[in-house]
Amino acid sequence: MEFNDGRPYHGSEAVTDGKLTGATDQTDYFYFMCPKCPDKRLLRLLDHTLHASSREHPYKDHVDVVAKIGFTIAFKLLCDHCLFTDFVKISNMGWQGGTLEQALSFPGGKP
Repeated sequence: MEFNDGRPYHGSEAVTDGKLTGATDQTDYFYFMCPKCPDKRLLRLLDHTLHASSREHPYKDHVDVVAKIGFTIAFKLLCDHCLFTDFVKISNMGWQGGTLEQALSFPGGKP
């Protein structure tokens, strides 16, 4: 099955610029919180895909500890309460440290 039924995907304004938050539970599982619901409703992960990968990490010459590979994973999210649906990506090929404020100061999240 093709991710997002083959349609383009990109996170909306509701999940960009630091608006999407999350937390771990009592163990190490991470949950995203709905940016629309006021009571920290958890978003469900409906689907995922490997959006990008690289055999060598693209920042290998710029960091002290190098990841073995580069990757970006895209997730489709849903809030069962308000029916908010969106996309988010998690990657090790973008920012390599620093602060959220620094990351937000560059268009597209890249220096």
